[in-house]
Formats: sequence, C-alpha cells, structure tokens
Amino acid sequence: MVTNKIISVIISITAFIVIPVQMITTFVLGILVSLTFGLLLIPFSIIWVVLFLGPLLGLSYIYERVVITRPFIAIIGIPLAVLGDTYVALLPSMGEMDSRYSKMICCQTFPYTWRYFQYSNYKLNIGQDDILNKIFQEVSKAEPLQNYLDDLNQQIQQKKDKNEV
Repeated sequence: MVTNKIISVIISITAFIVIPVQMITTFVLGILVSLTFGLLLIPFSIIWVVLFLGPLLGLSYIYERVVITRPFIAIIGIPLAVLGDTYVALLPSMGEMDSRYSKMICCQTFPYTWRYFQYSNYKLNIGQDDILNKIFQEVSKAEPLQNYLDDLNQQIQQKKDKNEV
C-alpha cells in the first residue's frame, strides 16, 4: 500500500505540469492522428503495451508472489507507473475514454495492477477488505475514474448475477 501511496502523491504533484501540457499535446496529436486516419494510434498503442502495460503486469505479478522482491520491484515500478500514467494523459483519446481510464487505473493501482487486470477481466472477486478495493477508493477521487470504476463494478456484478442464475 505504501508503494501505491507514493505513486498517488507523485502523480498529484506532477499533475500541475502534466495537465497544462496535456491540453496542447492532445490537441496537436489529435490533429495528427486525424490526418493519418488513425494509423498514428498503432505506434502509440505498441509503445503503451511494450513499455508500460507488459512491465507493470509482470512486476505486479512478481510483487504479489515473491515477497522478498517487493522493495526492488517498487523501485522499478514507481517511476514506470508514473511515466505510464503521464504517457496516457498526454495522448489523445480519440473517443476511447474507457480505454484511457483503464490504462490510467492500470498505472495508478500498481503494485496491484495484476489484480486489477484480473478483476477487470472477470477472473477475480474482491471483497470489501481487499487491498484492491482500498486502492479503488483512492483512485476514484478523480470523478471520471470513479464513473469508470462504478460502471466496471456494475458490469462485474451483472456478470456474477447472470452466472448464478
């Protein structure tokens, strides 16, 4: 939980720089993406998966399974999660806001990114006392992310109800 709190504080501090820059980059890159008929989104997505999502998931998986490695994973993962969140914030969403929010939550839930990924793919049930639920409460302080998480929770509950019938 300490690792996650550090990420939250760093993201809050860097937001003073990222948010004004975000307005410019999303506008300019949005125009470039439109001019390339969306083809520019392909390298952006590849960069996201290779440099951020894959490493965050891998580090998170190891973090949960091998306790002794946690300090080393935190040292690597904290800057990676902050950079990943910044990367997502600076790119245009091109109407895919849910994808953007999901990516941000992947970064902001580190070192429990693996648990979030499992949860969002309907493969993990979490209770009120689960660490991921506590992190969701922290992440959901931003209204768009709260709305996204509320929708995700509702979809998961509907899937659970459907499977019980």
